[in-house]
Amino acid sequence: MAGLTPAQLDTVRAKYWERVRGKVALKPGQRLVDKNPLNILRLPVIRRLFPNAPVLLAVRHPCDVMLSCFMQHFRAPDFALLCRDLPMLAHAYRKTFDFWHSQQAALQADVFELRYETFVDDFEACTRRVFDFLEVPWDDEVLSPAKRAEEKRFISTPSYSQVIEPVNNRSVGRWKHYERHFSDVLPILMPWLERWGYTLEPMAGAEAF
Repeated sequence: MAGLTPAQLDTVRAKYWERVRGKVALKPGQRLVDKNPLNILRLPVIRRLFPNAPVLLAVRHPCDVMLSCFMQHFRAPDFALLCRDLPMLAHAYRKTFDFWHSQQAALQADVFELRYETFVDDFEACTRRVFDFLEVPWDDEVLSPAKRAEEKRFISTPSYSQVIEPVNNRSVGRWKHYERHFSDVLPILMPWLERWGYTLEPMAGAEAF
């Protein structure tokens, strides 16, 4: 996209907003949060089209990410194939964040890393930091996400059964209950475990099911 003219970039942006309008009606002054997780692979495009866009990067213990994805029933064939076993998932995770890190080092986007474990432990404080980062006015309603989710009635994400519950830390360290299955993937994930300061010790709040 480096060779596109300003007019061509305007056309691409217009197409994007056209697709947005098919999903959500933004009111004047509202900000759009594009939550597509595959955006992590699109940082060069995002920086080219929306150079001033702030970026939220959600970080979670890699092993808990592996377990969560492995236990989901994804409808998309590509995701179903990707989640067929933990080694395949681990290699995909490593490649994804290696790519992200290399692109962020070059492009220097305005990124806020939000740590999942801290977020669920101190929900209001972390949410306020997110609002400050995005430079949007505070709204007390964000402190009741379960209520908002129930009002929507239809939620298409794989985590639909969890978003209608109050924020909790039950899934923190859940992977430890299945640790024997992670012996082959820990070496793959270790660079990112070390980078983010995650340990292999049990963490408070985990439940087995």
